Amino acid sequence: MQPLDSPDALLYSTTEGIARRLVKEGRPITSMTSVLELIGNDETELALDELVRIIEYFRISIMQEEYSCLVAAATRLDSMDSLLETGVDRFIIT
Repeated sequence: MQPLDSPDALLYSTTEGIARRLVKEGRPITSMTSVLELIGNDETELALDELVRIIEYFRISIMQEEYSCLVAAATRLDSMDSLLETGVDRFIIT
């Protein structure tokens, strides 16, 4: 079991939260499942890259707390470039 602040746990819970919110909004995005599968297969860096591409492609709004979790996971993975290159911060809603 991963610690709650591990990159895997942070990314998994954030991805699940975004996916749940999208379902409630009537916008289920099935490709979110692939992100969870990557995390489950210890491919967390690839999962982060995939998630930010999904957010960018589908123009998914993310909450500040979700973004903060993504930043924390990316920092621990030394992969902040994933967030910065896609400009995911432009999708933050307040």
